[in-house]
Amino acid sequence: MAFDLSMAEIEPQFKFESNHSLLMLSQNATMVELGERLDAAMKARSVSISQLSTAVKMSYQGIRKIVRGETKDMEAANCKKIADYLKINSAWLAAGEGEMDLPKALDAPAEPLPEGAIPTDPTKPHRIWVVGKGAGGLPERIWTDGDHPVGVTDQYGLVASQDPQAFLVEVSEESMIPVYTPGNFALVEPGTEPEVEDDVLVRLSSGQTMIKRLLSQRGAYRFGSYNSTAVLHFRFEDVDWVYYIAHPVPRRKIKSHW
Repeated sequence: MAFDLSMAEIEPQFKFESNHSLLMLSQNATMVELGERLDAAMKARSVSISQLSTAVKMSYQGIRKIVRGETKDMEAANCKKIADYLKINSAWLAAGEGEMDLPKALDAPAEPLPEGAIPTDPTKPHRIWVVGKGAGGLPERIWTDGDHPVGVTDQYGLVASQDPQAFLVEVSEESMIPVYTPGNFALVEPGTEPEVEDDVLVRLSSGQTMIKRLLSQRGAYRFGSYNSTAVLHFRFEDVDWVYYIAHPVPRRKIKSHW
């Protein structure tokens, strides 16, 4: 973004423009820098663009443009909604003022674990549930049935993952052989934003879900396979979500809850 440095007066950091409710940024707080801060905060909170867009009722493309610094302004109300959802300092998000994390009272008690919860070390294998590929998006999952998430299968894998929302899906197609073979599983980590050449779990608005390689997301999605040269093209509006796949998981690591 270019700025006219010949201006006699430049606002020191940022202001909320009451007439248009836009967050106006000076050369010391560009939208590129705001995007970098938002990206850092989302990674720190293990929140994907899809999850954030659903939570704050903004479009996936709108948030992605902010993260990439491709938009010229941002509504102040949206900035506050994002900061509130991520539980971060809104002044830091808007203009880099202060620290990202909100100050905690020194005498604030530690948040108690839910009754019956068992703490786990994310660096060690722990129980991660298998979700049917036809199921809805992960943000809709609710853990209300003891330690078994409602709406998923009765299978789980003992796998290490630092993503608290990680889940497993069974591989049923042959297009990703030899990395993902039918009958084995894939570890999905929605908290990691997928990049080009990553393996991903894709959910189309038609309800179809598939495991593919992310080839491009410039202007539209392009997906490929390991054993085929065919390339699938989808408009952004035809894709509900794209979740990062960390690695394959062999069937021998899958156990039954019952």
